[in-house]
Amino acid sequence: MPIMKKSLKSSLFFMLLFLFPYGLYAQISTFRIKVKSGLESTPPYLVKYYNSKDWEKFYAEIQQFNYNANFEYTIRVKKTQTAHKSIYSLAKIISKSKTKNAEIAIWDVAENYVNNPTSGKLNCLQVKSTKKNKWEYISNPILGFDYQEQYRYRIKVKQTKARDTDSMQYELLDIISKEKVTGLPSVASFLARFRWNLLQLNGKDVSNNKANIGFDAKNGTIAGSTGCNNFWGNFSVKGNLISFPHLASTMKSCNGANIENDFFAVVEQKQLQFDIAEQTLNFYIDGKLVMIFGLERE
Repeated sequence: MPIMKKSLKSSLFFMLLFLFPYGLYAQISTFRIKVKSGLESTPPYLVKYYNSKDWEKFYAEIQQFNYNANFEYTIRVKKTQTAHKSIYSLAKIISKSKTKNAEIAIWDVAENYVNNPTSGKLNCLQVKSTKKNKWEYISNPILGFDYQEQYRYRIKVKQTKARDTDSMQYELLDIISKEKVTGLPSVASFLARFRWNLLQLNGKDVSNNKANIGFDAKNGTIAGSTGCNNFWGNFSVKGNLISFPHLASTMKSCNGANIENDFFAVVEQKQLQFDIAEQTLNFYIDGKLVMIFGLERE
């Protein structure tokens, strides 16, 4: 019997010795986070800590947390730190609020700011949803989206309809892709679809002079006529600015009244402001309207 008691004590001693390090290194702590609504899959979660200004990605699984994308949560999370890994689990749901009138969308965002030809609003983003598959204009900011021109984006956005109004609020959920675009912006492709006939120059009707301009978006070039000489060159578009560097023309003598000098005085400006309204292409110098072209469908 004394031998059996001694053996039992030894076994208990070695068992405690084996378990002791795990008890020593298993540290438990809790922290509070806000969890964003509208996420299609988790993890990662988008969260804010008590001192966060922006949403951050939280990549670990939170055990016992049954996330619903229609709700925004404030939760307390228990972190169990062992010698080998961290385990996160739900300690408490502090608050859970339903997001009203919200919709999640995937958007392609074009690479330049443009002017909305319908509303006339400046510096709009062109966006195309995977559902509608057509370009639309938005002038309201996308919260949390640090947009840079010359990049084509695919983003996940939460759209929320403001209460008692028809206006929409947009909030970035995720940047899915971001690619540098080296070509001309999409507005150049629209310009290239038509020949543009000059209707007004410096406030005067010049439609009888038959001056015109055409755009080649693929090669970044233009060609046209002043009504007397033909001209050609390059063009560049950035936002609502357009320029025509390296213009050249034929040197034919122009008899009678012509608008050639005034025409070149405008298009040879270093930068012109422009917009497209209804079926006209308009050029401005320091905010003053100086040229109006009308589109000709080919």
